[in-house]
Amino acid sequence: MKPIVIALLGQAQSGKTQLAQSLCRLLGEPIKNTKLEPTTELRVYRFNYQNTPFYLVDTPGEENFVGEVLWALKVADLALIVSDSTQPIKHHVKRLFDFTKREGVPMMVFVNKLDHEKSVWAQNICDLQDELEIIQIPLVYGFEGKSFVDLVFNKSVKTDGLKISYLDDLPSGSQQRISTLRETLMETSAEGKDEYIEKYLETGELFPEEIIDGVKEGMINLRVAPVLIGSAQTGENLPLLLYYLYNLVPGRDAEPDKDSPPLGFVFKTFYDPYAGKLSFARLFRGELTTEQTLFLLEGRQEKYTQIFTVKGDSLEATKVGKAGEIIILPKVEGLRTGDTFSSKPFNTVLPKPDIPEPMLYLTLIPETKTDEDKISSAISKLKEEDPSLVFYRHPETRELQVGGIGQMHLEHAVKVLKEKYSVKVKTKAPTVPYRETIKKPVQGVIYRHKKQTGGRGQFAEVHFNVFPLERGKGFEFVETLSGMNVPRNYVPAVEKGVREAMEKGLLAGYPVVDVKVQFYDGKSHEVDSSDLAFKIAAFHCFKKALEQANPVLLEPFYEYEIYVPDETVGDVVGDLNARRGRVLNIDKEGKMTKVKALAPLAEMLDYVVSLNGITGGRGYFRSRFSHYEEAPPFIADKIIAKAKESKGED
Repeated sequence: MKPIVIALLGQAQSGKTQLAQSLCRLLGEPIKNTKLEPTTELRVYRFNYQNTPFYLVDTPGEENFVGEVLWALKVADLALIVSDSTQPIKHHVKRLFDFTKREGVPMMVFVNKLDHEKSVWAQNICDLQDELEIIQIPLVYGFEGKSFVDLVFNKSVKTDGLKISYLDDLPSGSQQRISTLRETLMETSAEGKDEYIEKYLETGELFPEEIIDGVKEGMINLRVAPVLIGSAQTGENLPLLLYYLYNLVPGRDAEPDKDSPPLGFVFKTFYDPYAGKLSFARLFRGELTTEQTLFLLEGRQEKYTQIFTVKGDSLEATKVGKAGEIIILPKVEGLRTGDTFSSKPFNTVLPKPDIPEPMLYLTLIPETKTDEDKISSAISKLKEEDPSLVFYRHPETRELQVGGIGQMHLEHAVKVLKEKYSVKVKTKAPTVPYRETIKKPVQGVIYRHKKQTGGRGQFAEVHFNVFPLERGKGFEFVETLSGMNVPRNYVPAVEKGVREAMEKGLLAGYPVVDVKVQFYDGKSHEVDSSDLAFKIAAFHCFKKALEQANPVLLEPFYEYEIYVPDETVGDVVGDLNARRGRVLNIDKEGKMTKVKALAPLAEMLDYVVSLNGITGGRGYFRSRFSHYEEAPPFIADKIIAKAKESKGED
């Protein structure tokens, strides 16, 4: 039988990890790590049921770690959404559903915590039906006295260990409710195949195997998500969950392709303090034996010696990785998350997930020289473990920045740097890359550099006209010398001096942009003139011109595409206005509204925090640099004063 990979999805505290561990124990597999703490990265479990290997990929429930969910969906045959019947449905569940549907992965729902005194599982099913755009049909339903009915078989059902017992007697007084639920189940199932529609219309009945087949067809078409109820803590109805997972997962009966060359996909990298680098991959076809060479893209090749598989929540060595299985390749340094690999050269490349863009950035400052020496290696490993993190050195501010999906995501990254890789960092908001420019032209600016200290001196004189350029034009240097007052071989030194002067403006020390410098005249000395002298003269001449050209501060504006629930649009727009933003347009997109706006970066550094507050965590955005604009005087004055203060000036 083909191995089955199931991604466990759900909001935080829904019981995904407990469910995975309970299923493993039920099937006799050992669990070493019994802690039920919130997860921040993927965990893989394995058990065998009906001679079929099942792999459960447990994903984090916090939306800050949604990148892990997307990697899990890339290797999953089925997504099992675990819903907490004691809590309202959070919007994150809707996003998980959207991601699952986008990846084309069939799904089921397990309504958990049936044993809890605050459980409102029936309402939970209704709420899920309202929130998720898919038909959700209960396969098992509960009645008074903790009696359950399997609607597929139309019988009362009890479980004991792995044993499922069916009873002909239905709960008294519930026949009408059961009949209505079963009719809905059969109608939904019949829509999967024409012959079932005809039979149901003629007889009003379908056999259990026909119901299962029709439901499976609806799952494949992403039209139906069957629902089961139970408790991961007490084990209630878990045998029924196993039964229907086994019988409903699409493609289970397909024979794994073991004869073709192997093709695998790395969906998770983990650095273990003892085992080193571990690459978790699904082998989609073929078989992989130990002590071979992996072929990767771009002609890369990597040797490996061992293969591990999963047993319960532990790793164990194996000689052969088989088609459909999840395998772990240890200490293959060149293997990265998202790599497709084979044992021979290949052309097929399995797609990586579309990870959400970072919405929050922090600047990382190593606390000590030792931390600074170790941070590059630590970041490299952390980036492999969590590809949704973005690390880069800002080209202007030279700050080392990390970008993530939210505040918790970045806080966790800093914690991992400290606790796992022994790198301590301080954090601060990124420095905004302001720039400076001029507003009026100045002509006839002259500067003479003359220095005599005995022997050969220094002499150079330059004459500039300086003009403002349109925003975004950068820098233009024009030489219009006439005569031989200045030998032409000094022109490159003059341009270099201007460029160096542009690196720090007069107002706050930010780079100067959008200016044109015309070098039209000057003077030289046949002995004392040199490249250095002309570079120094040009540097000071440009600074002198800036003083006369009405310098102003520019701030970066970004374009934002913000996706929010319809009912929050007014508050979102009001918040943008308070941040000096300008709304460009508002468009309806499904159940969400897209607000397109321009806003200064300085006002949006912590925007994700505000957006989460306004939308209850349901909003998200994408951003990209747009242009620079002149900062308002009240903003510019504060920035200039702060820059002078940091330099110790009055």
